Amino acid sequence: MAASKQTTMGMMKQSLNKHTLFNFIVLCPVFLVISIVISRQVDARKQDFAAYWQAGHMVLNGQNIYETAQWAAVRESEGTALHSEPTFQYPLPLAALFSLIAWLPVQTAYTLWIFFGLIATLTSIMILLGFYPARSGYLELIAIAGIFMYRPILGVIQNGQFVFPLLLLLSISIWLFHHDNWFLGGLVISLLILKPSVGLPLLLLAGLWLLSRRQWNGIWGMVMGGLGLLLLGGVIDFHWVMAYISSTSHLFDKYYGMHPTLWGVVDKIFQINSLSLMIGFVCAALVLAVEAYFFWQKRSEMDVFPAFATIVPAALLLALYSWNHDQILLTISIVFALINVSERYGTRKAALFMIGVVGLAITMVAFAYRVGNDVGSVMNSIVLWFLSSYFATRRIDFRADAKVMN
Repeated sequence: MAASKQTTMGMMKQSLNKHTLFNFIVLCPVFLVISIVISRQVDARKQDFAAYWQAGHMVLNGQNIYETAQWAAVRESEGTALHSEPTFQYPLPLAALFSLIAWLPVQTAYTLWIFFGLIATLTSIMILLGFYPARSGYLELIAIAGIFMYRPILGVIQNGQFVFPLLLLLSISIWLFHHDNWFLGGLVISLLILKPSVGLPLLLLAGLWLLSRRQWNGIWGMVMGGLGLLLLGGVIDFHWVMAYISSTSHLFDKYYGMHPTLWGVVDKIFQINSLSLMIGFVCAALVLAVEAYFFWQKRSEMDVFPAFATIVPAALLLALYSWNHDQILLTISIVFALINVSERYGTRKAALFMIGVVGLAITMVAFAYRVGNDVGSVMNSIVLWFLSSYFATRRIDFRADAKVMN
């Protein structure tokens, strides 16, 4: 019986590998064409990507990305980052990483970045779908089509945002944790700190989950990854941490109440900073308490994928400020819920679920244009947090089938 099951799962794995290869063979040329078309029609210097490129360019030239005068001078000479803050708003190690493509002309680098974003998204989807070896080709089609229509994704890619690498890093770390590579998984997930606004709450909740599972190697990997990034920045500028904090300390006050997070919702409801801050802290503490309850009381049931399906929307709710494009990270929760709906109710219901998720996001975008802010998009995170929490405690046993396939 066991041998028969192994044979069946082996055949299933071979079939899924062919499906995955087929998806990449078909979609990669399409992604390349999309990247070239967007790059020819859009001026990279006017997109968010230009700020990352300019930071990498300045690192290559030994300039200080946290010095207002230098940042403005490069912005004027290169015509880049025209809508950016007076300095770079991310950690120095991120600028160091972007220096790897900043030696290219900004438009060429922009084309490559769009292509990488599309590939990273597809890779993330396939990694997550790997947790469901019994899936059909129709479910793959639903997942890929749905995710690439979410919010919609091409508009986010056009801006060249640094969010798709975060999705890929999250997906890889989930896969590593699932295969008991705790240290390496912690090392990979530590890179999320490159975008602290969402990285910090994600790492906080991931650390709580690892602590509940007593996976010290995972926590140690996170610590070592953070120290590695700290040292990378220190090689360029020993005082970069203080300079970064000084240049970004105003962001919460400047954008408070504008983001689709708990803080934005509370501010829009109460419109009194002192009161809304207090209530915001209470709401944040409540979300943390719920997550902690799931981690400790359900730790025997809360495997890696279910845990992170709840962690991602919870982190987006907790973030002090988070732009709407950061909700691409909800891909983790969407695929998790899609798998559960498909397993329990069938592929047709899964397709309806995906239509509902995409429809909700588009509705919230339309509502944002009407009211002049995008706080309402917090509903995407709230709905997926509740759904993921529900399915996480009534989960499919991913681990058993995945181990047989490996």
